[in-house]
Amino acid sequence: MTNNELKNNSQNRTLKQWLFNPFQFIAGGNALFLGLVIMLAAAFLGSLGDLHFDGVIDLHIGKPAPLWFFIAEVLIDWLCLSIVLLIAAFFVSRSSFRIIDVFGTQALARTPYLAALLVIMPKGFNRFAEYLAAKGMQQPTTITIESTDVLLFIVGIVVVLSMLVWMVALMYRAYSVSCNTKGGKAIISFIAGLIIAEILSIVSIWQLALRTGLR
Repeated sequence: MTNNELKNNSQNRTLKQWLFNPFQFIAGGNALFLGLVIMLAAAFLGSLGDLHFDGVIDLHIGKPAPLWFFIAEVLIDWLCLSIVLLIAAFFVSRSSFRIIDVFGTQALARTPYLAALLVIMPKGFNRFAEYLAAKGMQQPTTITIESTDVLLFIVGIVVVLSMLVWMVALMYRAYSVSCNTKGGKAIISFIAGLIIAEILSIVSIWQLALRTGLR
């Protein structure tokens, strides 16, 4: 293998690591700070288009709400998953680990949903989504669909699903790396933790909305 081939392989490997396992390079306080910045940016963008993070892995168009509610949603999602996985790690991991690494890497793992927001924010996507919702509930609608709306909607759905898969992969990798666990126990405990955290986050956000009069 030539030097150029070795260099290219090294660059490809590094790019792959940054995309699917950045926690080899950044963790702890740095990951926590960067992750919080990304989550707050996502909350702000979501508030502009009424896009709610109403569950650990959920992203839906919803009712208008104040900015603080969108911030609360992303923080609840992050805390629910981080705390549940932290508890799971105490039972699964056979070595010591830092709590800040768990919270920091899980914050950073939510990065893909920031990219998803940028794709589904255009009015055409929301317009077609509202049109489909009205038709699905057999309600009359005055929404006028433009020729590009369908394309924007299809592309948006594909991107959101892709970002969801990427985000879950990052969440698992963050859990595995920060808690020093791998194999069957790591996978099973992560899946169980993700399901539990999803339920907890949905209930928590729903209760918050009820208590503040937003539902």
